[in-house]
Amino acid sequence: MWAGFANSQTKASLTKEKQKLEKEIAEQKKLLATTQKNKNASLREIQLINGQIKNQEKLILTINSEIDVLDGEIEKNTKEYNQLKAKLDLIKGGYKDAVYSAYKYRNAVNKIGFILSSGSIAQAVTRMNYLSEYSRALKKQVEIIDGMQKDIQKRQEVLEKDKNEKTQLAQSRIAEKQKLSKQEREKQRIVANLKTKEKQINEQIKKKVARQKNIDAAIKRIIDAEIAKAKAKAKNTSTSPSKPTTTAKGGNTLLLTREEVALSQNFESNKGKLPWPVVKGNIIEGFGTHTHREVSSVQITNNGVNILAEKSAPVRAVFNGVVSAVFDINDTKGVIVRHGNYFTVYVNLASVTVKSGQSVATKQTIGYLTQKSGDAHSELHFELLKGQEHQNPALWILK
Repeated sequence: MWAGFANSQTKASLTKEKQKLEKEIAEQKKLLATTQKNKNASLREIQLINGQIKNQEKLILTINSEIDVLDGEIEKNTKEYNQLKAKLDLIKGGYKDAVYSAYKYRNAVNKIGFILSSGSIAQAVTRMNYLSEYSRALKKQVEIIDGMQKDIQKRQEVLEKDKNEKTQLAQSRIAEKQKLSKQEREKQRIVANLKTKEKQINEQIKKKVARQKNIDAAIKRIIDAEIAKAKAKAKNTSTSPSKPTTTAKGGNTLLLTREEVALSQNFESNKGKLPWPVVKGNIIEGFGTHTHREVSSVQITNNGVNILAEKSAPVRAVFNGVVSAVFDINDTKGVIVRHGNYFTVYVNLASVTVKSGQSVATKQTIGYLTQKSGDAHSELHFELLKGQEHQNPALWILK
């Protein structure tokens, strides 16, 4: 029973994962279709197509896992089906022998004569009980046989269903592999197109790297100042702060009040469950250092994630907190929200609806994204830090 329950849970989670990936691929396809209308969006095309390929590969792996689960269920059900059939054959054999014996001795052992020939009333009662039990035993055997035949029929139906499902999944896997091949060809087409504009794109990448470095420096200055301010406040306050939390870089210490400790713990407990900073979006550039190998050897270190969203989309705080800073840099605006020992950073805003020191709630709008002329989408740069240590935001927001 428990093994079956575990399998059903695995099957259910795989189905959910498959549906999620299919939804993401559909969204990426839609975004790619609108992006390709913009002749200057070559880099974004390659980002979106890479995301599609990655998700398509994950989808094929998920389908393979579903098939593996079904193989296990088919094997288990086949074994139980064969055991039931063997048991039924055994019971049928016993019943057949009993019926044959009753038929063979029907004249020699007349029921009334068998009872009347008893030597005493007690013996007659015993013989009556024996005949009654024998009759009930035969009837019980018939019921058992009937029940087992129904069980076998059900097991056979389950087996057929599983086998049909496996066949459909196998066909689905073939279709997804064909889509993957098509996406790979599309990627090669885009890469070939990028090669013809390599110099121009290298310039775009260099500008993007320089711009991001300026933004990173501004974010660091603001968070360093916030930590210094918290330390100064802790020294001047008459109430004792809670045990300090040390950030990973430079040994700086961020001293927290009891309320801030509680907020930090609450924030941390929601890892993997935080809402997205935009209502609808798609991560087109992940966390860490990436190389555009198809274009150049220039490396981009991303301290957060870049999310492609609807043009001028509202940006939301991902958790309760206090606005540490609102800043302007490189013709864009940014907001930093502090959640105890954690910070979330939102960059590429055209306008901001909050101010420094203001408390914000989960999903509260804090501003609106910029939109480049002629671009069908906007792009949010989103970071998440514990003290001064950058975290991968993709691991924190709801899957």
